[in-house]
Amino acid sequence: MAESMRHLDAELVGFRTRFLEGDGEWAGATFTEFDLNDLAPTDSSMLVEGYKALAMAFEQRIADFNAHPDAASYSMVVSGCISCHQKACPGPLERIAKRELP
Repeated sequence: MAESMRHLDAELVGFRTRFLEGDGEWAGATFTEFDLNDLAPTDSSMLVEGYKALAMAFEQRIADFNAHPDAASYSMVVSGCISCHQKACPGPLERIAKRELP
């Protein structure tokens, strides 16, 4: 799971940079889709009550962005990261906050 999270983080950084430093275009941007419920957790403490629902909701946010990439759907992906990490793995919250759009 950690490797998948690092991959998604790199995509967040890339899309955020592309939007802020480029022409503000999102066309063609797509996140890699992972089945988070199928990935082995980095630590068993991450499997908190409600994890499966959070993972499914996050996967839907990714699918929504991929169908309609724009600033609003990107922000929903970031808020999905925050929601899950607040409950299951708070360590990366400061890093995730840096992925938000101004």
